[in-house]
Amino acid sequence: MNKKLFHKDFTMMVIGQIISIFGNSILRFAISLYVLDLTGSASIFAGILAISMLPTILLSPIGGMVSDRLSRKYIMVILDFATALLILLFVCSLGSSYIVVVIAVFMVLLSLIQSFYQPSVQASIPSITDKDNLVAANSVVYQINALANLLGPILGGLLYGFFPIQVIALLSAFCFFCSSILELFLHIPYTRQPRAASIFRTVKADFKEAISFILHDNPAIFKLLILLSGLNMFLTAMLQVGLPYIIKIQLGLSSQLYGFAESSLAIGMIIGSLYAANNAGKLKIQISHKYLLLGSLAMVPIGLGILTEINAYLAYGLIVLSLLAGMSFIAVFNVIAQAFMQEQTPTHLLGKVSSYVMTLTMCAIPAGQALYGLCFENFASHSAWIVLFACLMAVLLSNYAKGVLAAQKEVIA
Repeated sequence: MNKKLFHKDFTMMVIGQIISIFGNSILRFAISLYVLDLTGSASIFAGILAISMLPTILLSPIGGMVSDRLSRKYIMVILDFATALLILLFVCSLGSSYIVVVIAVFMVLLSLIQSFYQPSVQASIPSITDKDNLVAANSVVYQINALANLLGPILGGLLYGFFPIQVIALLSAFCFFCSSILELFLHIPYTRQPRAASIFRTVKADFKEAISFILHDNPAIFKLLILLSGLNMFLTAMLQVGLPYIIKIQLGLSSQLYGFAESSLAIGMIIGSLYAANNAGKLKIQISHKYLLLGSLAMVPIGLGILTEINAYLAYGLIVLSLLAGMSFIAVFNVIAQAFMQEQTPTHLLGKVSSYVMTLTMCAIPAGQALYGLCFENFASHSAWIVLFACLMAVLLSNYAKGVLAAQKEVIA
């Protein structure tokens, strides 16, 4: 395997990811503005988004099985090309009198494609990357996603201000088409696996094999899964639910300032992934809990700023700095954890294991959102303590991580 990080296959995959992920992000944001203009209702699009997330959550494990059974290269090529065709059909349907239904179906189908596409991408990284470059490779992919989350809405908003939705959709379709052509030249190792007598038995056997690996063959991955789910439930969900309430309601600041605070999350992720890429050789799984601990403690000033009732703009400054620092440290931890799981997982299980981890950690977010929704609704005057509770839980999780990873160190030794 090539010792360089940016060899031909990895470079082409990265370029393909940049084209398709940015195309996706720009289109999704432009469609959200289009629905608001069309209906005047934010709740309608929120409902569409909620429904469209279901295929990703429910079907990602099947997508993981498919990525382990079929050529990952051709899965990516076919799905990018299918996305381009789907967008063209969407453009042709924009004159429909049932446009809201058309948009809902379109978003669900996009999510369905992603549930099969992402496991193939994640499983391909260890197949085309040297073991010593896994942390750096995951950092690059992490940066692409963070940049898309940051710049996609900005570019989508700018384009929507100058061009109709049809032009933006066609531009996105062109992006996906270019990505599919580029991926044709990828070389991703593929070994055909034996299949059981029926599809049902094959799916059942694959499911049992992956679960057995996570629970019994490598329990450290299961413990990391619990850790990442806990982090999503207690910290990620708190930020998603609490930030808009704290900034807009409690501090009485503008939507623009709230938007900038949200952007600081993505900027922090980019900073952390850049640090991980530049220090990949020094970042070992055995010390990764320290970054989680630092990230948890960096969020504490958010609660303290509210608790001490300082000036609203000073409290806002503390929030932004805390988000930048906290997400930077947590991004480093996430990159190391992702690389560790890929390194520990056999090639024929990579798709299944990565998709199970993604699905279960995603399921923790709605549970956390429900928890913090109740907390901020019923204990609004004590929002500082809710934030500090989330930080405490994250600190406890980092302590749990220390124990898990110390045990893993003994196994490696």
